[in-house]
Amino acid sequence: MITELEMQANKEKFIAYCHEFIGERDGLERLLKYMDDSGFYTAPSSTNFHLNVEGGLCKHSLNVFETARNIYENLLEPRRQAGDSSLNQPIPMESIAISTLFHDLCKMQMYHKTEKWKKDEAGRWVSYPGYEVKDDFPFGHGEKSCFIIERFIRLKKSELLAIRWHMCMFDVSEQGSAGRFSLRAAMESEPLVTLVQTADLLSSNCLEVTTKL
Repeated sequence: MITELEMQANKEKFIAYCHEFIGERDGLERLLKYMDDSGFYTAPSSTNFHLNVEGGLCKHSLNVFETARNIYENLLEPRRQAGDSSLNQPIPMESIAISTLFHDLCKMQMYHKTEKWKKDEAGRWVSYPGYEVKDDFPFGHGEKSCFIIERFIRLKKSELLAIRWHMCMFDVSEQGSAGRFSLRAAMESEPLVTLVQTADLLSSNCLEVTTKL
């Protein structure tokens, strides 16, 4: 459970990170207002998996950014500077922030509170609060996040690819060889793609808990 105070603190941290690392990207303030109006800071991160509680989406986005930042600053960039890496250029922190903090905007207004039912230890049916999926714009996962962001700020090629493919093989498994080829090409052309994928996987599978409802 994430308390009201924690949700407010996470909201303030999220906005502070945007102002600190994204800077003067045109349209940022309009995007932040849209996110606030769309319930980003109170939405869950999932229905049945990681951070499936109110406020989970914002917390997950913070976790992915902080994880990606730690990986880059403490592993990738030192190795690049030492000449012991395939990275030819530094990855801008602005791009890391945009690609992680906004990667799951597709989940806004998609998870709705509902009454669910299960059997208790005595075999009796009991109700419990949960979430159901209602997607009014089924445009894909990463694709939908890119579409939302691009309505407000312009994304660089690396940012578009990182957000589009952040689900890695979870997203491409049903798309056939063309999807697999595109994913591989994106990972080979932009190191930011792999960084965001790694930070997302570590956050959702190692840092975040699932609440049994």
